[in-house]
Amino acid sequence: LSKVAQKVLPPEVCDAETLVFAGKKEQMELAIKAKAPIIIIHKSLTPPEDSTSAFFSTPAIPLAMSSILPLFDGKMNRFSQESKIHPQSFIHPNAHIGKNVTVGPFVSIGEYARIGDGCTIGANTVIESYAVIGDHSLLHALVFVGSHCELGSHCEIHPHTTIGADGFSFALNSKGEPQKIPQIGRVVIGNHVEIGANCAVDRAALTETRIGNNTKFDNFCHIAHNVTIGNNGLMACSFKIAGSSHVGDNFMSGGDICIIDHISITDRVVIAGKSGVTNNITESGQYGGYPLEPFREHLRTLKNLAQVGRLRKQVARLMKHLNLQDEEEK
Repeated sequence: LSKVAQKVLPPEVCDAETLVFAGKKEQMELAIKAKAPIIIIHKSLTPPEDSTSAFFSTPAIPLAMSSILPLFDGKMNRFSQESKIHPQSFIHPNAHIGKNVTVGPFVSIGEYARIGDGCTIGANTVIESYAVIGDHSLLHALVFVGSHCELGSHCEIHPHTTIGADGFSFALNSKGEPQKIPQIGRVVIGNHVEIGANCAVDRAALTETRIGNNTKFDNFCHIAHNVTIGNNGLMACSFKIAGSSHVGDNFMSGGDICIIDHISITDRVVIAGKSGVTNNITESGQYGGYPLEPFREHLRTLKNLAQVGRLRKQVARLMKHLNLQDEEEK
């Protein structure tokens, strides 16, 4: 018998119209009890023979979700399809608009900008002159793409993100007053890149700020001028990297990490959240902490920090017993 699912929900709240992903036995049992028509289970699980649900096995639940959930994704319904080019948008006569492009209300597209085939541009988005948006890219509402900046194909940029703002660069004059150094470079972003909401990617001072293919950013990330980031990166919320630093391929970061300027990080590096990078990383591996250290040593440091208060008290008692004076008291 064919099975049809109208929606996808967690096992705890599923019903008889739900497709369910179950990585654990308890989750599978909840889905069966709710009579979920389709259940995607981890290959380590064995479904009961008397269940009326249709079961599919996978070695990796997250990868199965990445393949199946697009079938249920109604994201494009947010954008009006009644009029491909909204009459209240402004498109410069010299701009190039590809085939099957959707442009929302109050969008501004500048002179000689190029919008690739199949793109969707959300309301109030600004694309300045000579900017390039690759085929089938999605820019949500309130995105800014600066002049001469370039996005590859199949990119997704979430609301309130700015690509191509000026880098932070000033020189102090003889009076100690900051004078701006114009930022005349651009930003170049590869294919299949996703940038979350409220992010900023600054244009280079003279050349290019670059982000490689398939790299993904969470919300509230900042990429400073002249930075280069390789392919297949995964940066969690509040990733921050200062100017002229380089990050290699297959980089991963936890939340709220900082990388100072002119740092070089090799390929296949993982950095734990709340870390600070102040020196080059020349060997692949896992790191954490501030100052940064290999991850296992970082865990030892965290464990030792919890004992500092107790150790201070013990040292104070020992000094008192030996009639020793604290150096700070001399």
